[in-house]
Formats: sequence, structure tokens, C-alpha cells
Amino acid sequence: MKEPLRTRSLSIDYSSTMPTSILVINPNSSQSVTDGLTSTLAAPPETSLTFYTAPANAPPSINDVTGGTLSAAICFQNIVEKGLIEEYDGFLVSCFSEHPLIPMLRDATRKPVIGILQAAIAQALLCGQRFGIVATGAGYRYDRHAEVRNVLGGSSDRFAGMVATGLGVVELREGDRQHVESSMKKASGALAGLGADVLIMGCAGMAGMEELVQSGVKDAGFGFVRVVDGNKAGVEMVGALIRLSK
Repeated sequence: MKEPLRTRSLSIDYSSTMPTSILVINPNSSQSVTDGLTSTLAAPPETSLTFYTAPANAPPSINDVTGGTLSAAICFQNIVEKGLIEEYDGFLVSCFSEHPLIPMLRDATRKPVIGILQAAIAQALLCGQRFGIVATGAGYRYDRHAEVRNVLGGSSDRFAGMVATGLGVVELREGDRQHVESSMKKASGALAGLGADVLIMGCAGMAGMEELVQSGVKDAGFGFVRVVDGNKAGVEMVGALIRLSK
């Protein structure tokens, strides 16, 4: 007679782990973007968040390859000079692109470093069938489609596409609220119309705008969608990677 299968439950006592720290990096010099992150992000258990804004000589927003490269060089030098690589356990770069600061920091440390583009797509793939991106600007000076393919490892039917709001990064935080809300809602409804059941907010400046996205989808006549903020996904993922590396 066979012995009955026995199961064991495994519990993790997070209270016994060492507190960890994450540096959330806004690689542009607009304090209003950092303020939006500060007001919306919550730290994972036993983790502290510190928010960094790029020095004043960095671009106020990152709209193209030139802006990304300049901001990466300025931020990296400043972060190294301040000893922040040694001070924190992990790093989140809050720019919705393959920002050059990510590989630069990875070259300088083995500690976890990720960007919100990668974090957002990873979460979106786990909670829906097809995802789309609510983007800034009116065009694609960054080749965002290529960046999405790089994260996915190729083209995929799970990427429904992206719709631009026509809004600038700083405008999202400091612009006319009625215009910002109308533009966010319109783009979100159009994106749901492309067949996306997960909508990614494609800019750090969109932090806290989940309700606007849901409202735009509803106004366009579509049902419930999941809304992903890469900043929120990112701090959770960095926190997990820190715990796994210890």
C-alpha cells in the first residue's frame, strides 16, 4: 500500500530580513515629475524609497536620444560623486525608455538596476492577453516600437500598439489640467479600441493617473482594463530582486 502524499508549507518571515533601500531616479531635472513619484509610490515591505532628481543642467524632459544620452551622463557622474551606488541596495530608473543610465549603472554595480519600461511590460504580460502603451508626445522621436521589441525579444501579437497623447513630460505635471485629462482619456479609449486589455502608462509623469485611463476607456464604450504604472511595478521588482540576491 502506497504511503499518502505529504505536503509541507513554506513560510517566509520577512520581519527577519535586513531592511533594504531603493533609489528611485528621475533622470530629468523637473522636480514636478519627482513630486508625482513621491506622492504615488509606496515602498515594499522592509524597504525604504529615496527619490533622486537629475541636476539642474540635465534636460527638463527626455524626448529623444540626445536628451537621454545627456541626462545619463550627467546623472551617472553625479550619482558616482555622491557615493549613491554604495549607499543603496537597488536602483529604478524612472524613464519610459531604454535609458542609457540603466546599462551604465549595471556596469558599475552588481546590485539590481531596472527601468520602468521593462518593469511595465513584465507586469503587463502577466496580467492580461494584449497590452498597449499610452505614450507622450505626438510622434515617436524615440523608436519606442523597437524598444518594446527589444524587451519582448522580437515582435509579438501580445503588443497591441501605442497611442500618443500629444502631451509633453512636464506638461503632464504642470500643464492645464483639463487639457491633460482630456488628452489622457482620449488616448486611453483609442488604445482600448486596438484590442488592449492592459494599458501601460508610458511616462513617469503619468504617475497617479490610473483613474483617468480607466475613465477614458469607459467613455469610449469599452469594459474593464488593467492599468500598469511601471514605477509601481518597478519598485516591487527591484525589491524582490534585492531579496533574492541576499
